[in-house]
Amino acid sequence: MLGIDILMARALRYVLDENNVAPETYASMPTNLRKQLESLVHDVADDMRFKQLKYFRPFDHQFEFFKTGNAERRGILAANRIGKTVSTCYETAMHLTGQYPDWWVGYRFKTAITCMVAGEGWSQVALVLQNELLGTQDVKIHENLGTGAIPRECIITDTMRNDGANSIGVEIKHKSGGKSYLLFANYTQEVRQLQGFKLNLAVFDEQPPDAFFSEVVTRTATTQGKVLCSFTPLKGLNGLVSKFWNKEEGYEFIRVAWDDVPEYDPWGHAFLLKETRLQLERDYLPHEREARIAGKPVMGKGAVFQIRDWPTYTTGDYDFASMPTIKRVIALDLGLVNDQTVITLMYWEPYEKMAFLHKQIIVQGIEEAVPTQYINHLLRPEVFGTPIVLPADASQQGRYTMSANSIRELFEQYELNVYPKAIMNPPDQEGRVTNHKSYGINQMRQMLEVGSLVVNENCVNFLSDAQNYYVDVQGRFSDPDDTIDSCRYALLACLQGIAEDWDYRTPQERMAMQRDMYYARKENRKTSTLKQTYDPAQ
Repeated sequence: MLGIDILMARALRYVLDENNVAPETYASMPTNLRKQLESLVHDVADDMRFKQLKYFRPFDHQFEFFKTGNAERRGILAANRIGKTVSTCYETAMHLTGQYPDWWVGYRFKTAITCMVAGEGWSQVALVLQNELLGTQDVKIHENLGTGAIPRECIITDTMRNDGANSIGVEIKHKSGGKSYLLFANYTQEVRQLQGFKLNLAVFDEQPPDAFFSEVVTRTATTQGKVLCSFTPLKGLNGLVSKFWNKEEGYEFIRVAWDDVPEYDPWGHAFLLKETRLQLERDYLPHEREARIAGKPVMGKGAVFQIRDWPTYTTGDYDFASMPTIKRVIALDLGLVNDQTVITLMYWEPYEKMAFLHKQIIVQGIEEAVPTQYINHLLRPEVFGTPIVLPADASQQGRYTMSANSIRELFEQYELNVYPKAIMNPPDQEGRVTNHKSYGINQMRQMLEVGSLVVNENCVNFLSDAQNYYVDVQGRFSDPDDTIDSCRYALLACLQGIAEDWDYRTPQERMAMQRDMYYARKENRKTSTLKQTYDPAQ
């Protein structure tokens, strides 16, 4: 959804261009003429709010992509922040509605279609794809529906299938008189859930897993359907990227770098300014820069942490218990059978934005995954009650427990203070929420370089692993990385405000509080299950 300021600015630019009035001329117009134009601007803004497709102005590089519109498999291998997702979403809106602009030279669907758009997770799908297509991150807020690429008049709201704020599917009016169907999906879904239906159009935002891509593309076989892809090639020259890069039969792509994008958008407003580019370039990991800046598959290699003097401290250098603003968090990188689990205790000073990697406990795996090996460490009085963050797969039943329980459920049964959500990266500039290593690793690198992440000298395994940590020509990080991942999770928790103040209560008091929290959560889950089982409103 466009903000009112952007909407009015675009409407003004549209009115001036349509009436061949230069901006400087408009500023010096007599009052009566300027008011007439302003009246037109308000009318256009009202129309534009719910008809973005009608007023869409592509960049030159987007138009070049649209010119390939007759190919079966099309991709944009692009740098960050260049509008690649906007390209595929607006084309998707054209196909769903049958409303093609006069300049469109690609394939046109003459009848209603079935289309799937997919991204890396439900959060990313809602924040980026759903928002770009339907105009809202929360489909329960109907007043915003239709402020995206698909015009409001085409969205049949009473057909909306949703899971809370996320849309699962909705019917769209096609110009032919039929009804297109828009389906949302994410890469974490089981492949079998995608079987049994036909697609005319499949749209992938960022690189999908190979199995997911193969299954979805199979759904287009009997319809001679089209496939659109947009991604920054951060996973190297593999999978789908290699098909495009090597121009396999049926695959066509354009590559877009920052050099191909102007500083200002087609409406004349700031888009990707030179100073913004310079700052982003500094922020990126060295081996990622070609992918993020030039849209080339990650091919860099070498040491990740190129640090001459590692910022370290000894245990006696800081009295954390007496620091009034100090916070702390525990993070776990969980090991499977015969693999190690790493527990990280990190302190965080939010005002100075200083992180202290204070302690890491390494628990070696045995023949069976027995989490009680490391739960004992988390029950110690000196750390009990500290918030614990877990990776996304900690909620999978049996993955780390060899039982019907997940590790998250088991921790809760032990009345540990487990953060309710999996630790993930914060949304990026385009609103995506992912668990890619690169973001957290880059945060670690930058903070180590300036000394705002300091490491206890006792964390010898971390220091050894980090000093030997490298990335290969495919963009893959080296092993071992358990100590690094555990530190990465802890740092992400600190940066996202999950760390909590030092707990001065006695172990008995903390235990009682955690017990109350556990039973409260258990009761809430029971109530939620009952609502799902029996809802009188249905």
